[in-house]
Amino acid sequence: MTSLQNFSGFQIDLAAKVDRNKIYYGFIHNFSSPHTRDAYTRDLRKFLHFLAESFRGMNEIHVEHAHLVAFKESLVKEKYSQRSINRLLATLWSFYDYLMDLELVDKNPVGRVKRFSIPKEVRTQDLTDEQVSDLLVAIDTSTGAGKLHKAVLSLFFTTGMRHREVSHLQFKCLDEENGFTIIRYTAKGAQEMVTPLNPKVLSALGDYLRWCEEENYPMGAEDYIFRPTRNAHSGNLNKPLDPKSLNYIIKRYAKKVGVTGNITIHSARSTVIGMLLDKGHALERVADFVGHKNISMTKAYNKRKLKIQQSLSLEL
Repeated sequence: MTSLQNFSGFQIDLAAKVDRNKIYYGFIHNFSSPHTRDAYTRDLRKFLHFLAESFRGMNEIHVEHAHLVAFKESLVKEKYSQRSINRLLATLWSFYDYLMDLELVDKNPVGRVKRFSIPKEVRTQDLTDEQVSDLLVAIDTSTGAGKLHKAVLSLFFTTGMRHREVSHLQFKCLDEENGFTIIRYTAKGAQEMVTPLNPKVLSALGDYLRWCEEENYPMGAEDYIFRPTRNAHSGNLNKPLDPKSLNYIIKRYAKKVGVTGNITIHSARSTVIGMLLDKGHALERVADFVGHKNISMTKAYNKRKLKIQQSLSLEL
């Protein structure tokens, strides 16, 4: 959780009538998603460090267009990607829009900073239906780690959930509704999602949970479902799997079945969307299923159709 002290290291006089930490607290906690709060906190601290190092004595209130341009140029020199730079500028735009609402600034200095033009496309590589089947079969479930891997990858490849949505699932998220086992979770943008689990996922998840019980590793309501099976550093196992671990898991089995390329855990989400669209499901229904608020993003994932079109154009 974001603390009021997160920004206390910066000696900046905003305005006598407003407490500085309360401003940041109000801005950050206006977002319900912990992921968004953490991301905005990191972005703001990055900008404040830049001001402290490059423009001594300058504070947020008096920032002008030129300071933002200099910040953007510094990010380019640090080899930040264009997408990351655009994200940082978007954070600052939201922050100054918030300051305008508080009447602490008259205009948003980020408004005139030109952002990079990035085409809407999803570069994540997806897998074919056959590759997904081979990958899941290749997992050795005779070990606890194997049971964990089978359960977590089965969930990814059937629901299209984002990595954080899966890694932060708690045991209390499992429920039953109309005779079906479901998971209730909060998706990106604070969307409340209800997703049914198919029999294959239930089987893999059941094997994993039974192993947890047998190893005296039971699940409490607040415990994360997918946790490390061992931790040599701290011994703390009740924590979510991080993105590096998830990427390692999927890359491991992709390599085992001969799938090459840029395979990441996000490939599972891309694969699910492609599968559903291939089967003729309406774009709007697929967008709703995977938690896309804008169907243009769902269209961007439909690389299978794009590959077919490219192949046909070459044949012609």
